[in-house]
Amino acid sequence: MNKLKAGLIGFLPMGGSLDDIFARLESYAKIGYKGVEMGDMFLRTGDASENLKRLRDLGMEPLSTSLPMGMPDLNAVPEIVEKAHKLGVHRAACMGSSMRTHVIGMKVQEHFPTYDESMKELEALETVARELAKEGIDVSFHNHETEFITFYKGEAWFDLMVKNSEYLKFELDAGWAMYGHRDPVKVMDMLGDRLCALHIKDYMEGNVPRKSRALPGMEEGKLYQFNTPINFPNLCAPGAGKLPTYDILEKAVSMGLDYAIIEQDFQKILTQEESVLLAYLLMKETGFVE
Repeated sequence: MNKLKAGLIGFLPMGGSLDDIFARLESYAKIGYKGVEMGDMFLRTGDASENLKRLRDLGMEPLSTSLPMGMPDLNAVPEIVEKAHKLGVHRAACMGSSMRTHVIGMKVQEHFPTYDESMKELEALETVARELAKEGIDVSFHNHETEFITFYKGEAWFDLMVKNSEYLKFELDAGWAMYGHRDPVKVMDMLGDRLCALHIKDYMEGNVPRKSRALPGMEEGKLYQFNTPINFPNLCAPGAGKLPTYDILEKAVSMGLDYAIIEQDFQKILTQEESVLLAYLLMKETGFVE
């Protein structure tokens, strides 16, 4: 049986220097992690080839580049291709939509997107995905619960996204899917070969109302202000909560995925380092992760 490699997104010192980031990644590599998402961080400062050599010397690989925030735009395609080639990756991640940013207040929007507005955004994303596919690059959409609990014309927006696209692929965040009242394993089945990456996020009973919060790695006292109070799931270390981690990882192995990528928007009790260690051990204990 081929096993999954452990990857991660986040769990890094935001605002820290590249040396700070590499120091943290070195500690994660020693635990057993083999990949890190959002490889653009290695292109922003210093020599990109040296940064990537430094990462690979740790035994880690970049797993993706990212799409620019906002409405997908064909004008961004050359830049995305260039970043992907520099990183040696074949995936460009779209980490959300105007629907999600409206919900959490990260952008000032007058109203929640209508069906027509959401379809227009999906069509633009599909166009970018089609162009990048010509370069061997998948565009992966990262879901939140929003896409599962928003219904247009009697169907969940996530299902409409799948139905109304061909080239777009999906990076399933299993925790957000479950928080959106969907069985992650059934969603994986539905996606089939359009599932190209997997995020393991977990939570316990209860919600966490937050008007503002400190993002991981920020200096004490510095808060990111949401425009409106929202409820978050009671996030916990990946694998330690309600998520059916065993079943999800078993399904991922059967589908031939390469990585199980952990994510946690904010810490519950454990530190970032403790959460990363616990998540790895819990995943490895299933027998499906190296």
